Amino acid sequence: MMERAVSRHGWRSTLASAVFLGTFLSTAPSQAESAGYLVPAPAADNVQAKPKYECDAPDAPVITLDTQSKYRQDDARRATIDEEAEEAYSEAVEPLRDYGKSLVRIANAYVKSSPKNSAAAACALTWLDHWASANAMTDLRSRQAHFNLGQALGGFALAYLQIRNAPGLDGEQKKRVESWLKALGSQIVGAKDVGKGVSGRNNHRYWAGLSATAAGIASGDKRLTNWGIDSARIGLAQVTPEGTLPLEIKRGKRARDYHIFAAEPLVATAELARSQGVNLYAEHGGALPRLVNRVVESLEDPAFFEKAAGMPQEPYPGDGAVPPHRIAWLEIHESRHPSPKVEAVLGPKRPVASSGIGGNTTLLFHGVD
Repeated sequence: MMERAVSRHGWRSTLASAVFLGTFLSTAPSQAESAGYLVPAPAADNVQAKPKYECDAPDAPVITLDTQSKYRQDDARRATIDEEAEEAYSEAVEPLRDYGKSLVRIANAYVKSSPKNSAAAACALTWLDHWASANAMTDLRSRQAHFNLGQALGGFALAYLQIRNAPGLDGEQKKRVESWLKALGSQIVGAKDVGKGVSGRNNHRYWAGLSATAAGIASGDKRLTNWGIDSARIGLAQVTPEGTLPLEIKRGKRARDYHIFAAEPLVATAELARSQGVNLYAEHGGALPRLVNRVVESLEDPAFFEKAAGMPQEPYPGDGAVPPHRIAWLEIHESRHPSPKVEAVLGPKRPVASSGIGGNTTLLFHGVD
């Protein structure tokens, strides 16, 4: 993609952003390495001799999904929720969300255990295999259903990456799960490569990219992995000198919220790309750190986004604060680029977790629960 020439004013803005960014993001070494997503096999003397885990029956597989948008169709910004549509949407996706939350919770239990509880890993694999054997999420009957898969598959694959090196796992189950993850990743790529328009460049693409990257690494498919990393680059190429994403600014009163939502898969993909020798943080002149910086600055005060979008920003329910699960991805960023400002944000909210990016990121990237 050809990059635009930067005007004198844009050059000054970029330089100012870089100087400000330097005060925000430390270049000091990251904190002590924690588990991350790619949990290695434990040492032989770090495995429970008689592991036990109360493994509930897996949730019923969701094979067919036909969801519709929860936003009013007469709202071009897709920012105003239709209450009836939202109720129908929530009911349709609840089984998918419940499965994802339960799955990463089980995988996280294995990561947290010390010595390692291989029974928890076997339970997570059983849950994955139950859906894999049923070809779950393969009959998608709407555009929105494909978006839902794009947001869910990453969590499935990241759960698998956490437990796949546990000792004693059933080899046939692992093969079925990896084949299923690869098939779903290919399904996402096919839908996005055919689809045109905004969703090929906005947060939908970044979530699809995270899912493809995670599924590709889990199944050993470099094509999927590379497609996913390139999807993140589509987003990074759009980040302005001020750290915004123009397509998410267009969400009007939800511009701040959609920047938070878009940053989540981009940061998680950057973590996975790091394992492949790719430094997405450095690409496009440090676009990802600029985006993260802009989001962090807006958490307490959305004034920048109010000015950029030309309207007040939608407050969050309750006390108006951003819910902890919406900023769980900051734990990943903080593990690579420690910042007192981010630490101050995360400290009171820990542990933070989001099922779409592997569950408890405090456990995975901060090393404690």
